[in-house]
Amino acid sequence: MTPQDFDFIAALLKKYSGFSLIPSQLYLLESRLAPVLRQNNLVGLEELVTSLKLNDIELRKSVIEAVSVNNTRFFRNKYVFKTIEDFLKDKMESSSGIAETRILSAGCASGQEAVSVALLFHEMSVSVPKKLEIYGLDMSRKIIERAQKAFYTHYEVQKGLPIRLLLKYFTPIEKDYWQLNPEISKDIHYRVHNLMNLFDQKDFDVVLCRNMLSFMTPEAQQTALENLASIMKPDGLLIIGASEVLYENFFFEKIPDKIACYRLKNNPSTKDSRHKSLNGLLSKKPRFKSAITNK
Repeated sequence: MTPQDFDFIAALLKKYSGFSLIPSQLYLLESRLAPVLRQNNLVGLEELVTSLKLNDIELRKSVIEAVSVNNTRFFRNKYVFKTIEDFLKDKMESSSGIAETRILSAGCASGQEAVSVALLFHEMSVSVPKKLEIYGLDMSRKIIERAQKAFYTHYEVQKGLPIRLLLKYFTPIEKDYWQLNPEISKDIHYRVHNLMNLFDQKDFDVVLCRNMLSFMTPEAQQTALENLASIMKPDGLLIIGASEVLYENFFFEKIPDKIACYRLKNNPSTKDSRHKSLNGLLSKKPRFKSAITNK
């Protein structure tokens, strides 16, 4: 692959998904795009670039989906779910008449995170609101279609899902597959969505956006944060990846003594005010500090 072809794909990913790709990630690009080449009968990445330059929209979507991060498992990082449980318990105990809880899983992949939150909610010992709505978002159409089916392989349910919850909330449907029961799946809605765009739902109590922001350009990170801030409740909770740290941004502040947890800043909420501050931040080239850790 020529440097010019690499730069073309990197620019395309940056424009349409906010994904930041550097030359040292060529191996990642080649491995992720290999299935796209086979499915479209393309000989190599050079031919792929030629087709993309002809404005093949479906091929462009396939490329963006292929490069997106889809690594997930049930109850990944247990402290996250303890944090959500404590947050919801405090909210329920300090308020009366809460009719609904809304939770967003951004970059939901095949749905294990969204399902884990739903199981946590159903297992909570305190009385819960009558209605739960969980939205799972991902850029990949194929992965969203998979999540909507709500069935998982025996290998997948072994990754983080306690056997008690497996037997209680899943049904074996055929050899090596488990189907999530309707009492849980009815609360989860999956959508194909790009965080560069504003989501059409709002008033979320908890937003999970883990291990996505560090793959974005600084400008894309700020756009994603603004869009997430716009759909959260004023007292909502944002949880990012354990290895991600938000630095200069107009929208969120770190919650002391909580791992990767943020809340909305008490700043003017008008669009003009936010955009003025956002432009100032972008001129400083804000960045995320990301370390490689075992999760």
